[in-house]
Amino acid sequence: MEDLFLQSETSIELPCINKVLTLPEGFDDVLTKVLQFLYTIAHWIGLVIAKIIHSILPSVKIPNDLVESIGLLAMLTIFLVVMQIAKKLTWIVVVIGWLLVLVRVALITIQG
Repeated sequence: MEDLFLQSETSIELPCINKVLTLPEGFDDVLTKVLQFLYTIAHWIGLVIAKIIHSILPSVKIPNDLVESIGLLAMLTIFLVVMQIAKKLTWIVVVIGWLLVLVRVALITIQG
């Protein structure tokens, strides 16, 4: 089966739609560095969680690939918690905005 995406270093050829997408200069380098940074943070978080588990259960040996999985899941969990908090804050701002609009309409009605 033929690959749908043929890649080179700076372009992606899409034979199915007969187009070539050119990536900006240095894009792949920046993306690689961002992903490496996130992976490093996930690994550190996984190590901290593994040390906590090891301090509670000293006989348990956690393999390195499980440490990385734990770190990535912890990062995803943190991201979801932050998004839930942001969602709640957004709703609070929306409700306050509607209350202020209603107060202004009431003041215009009373004054005029």
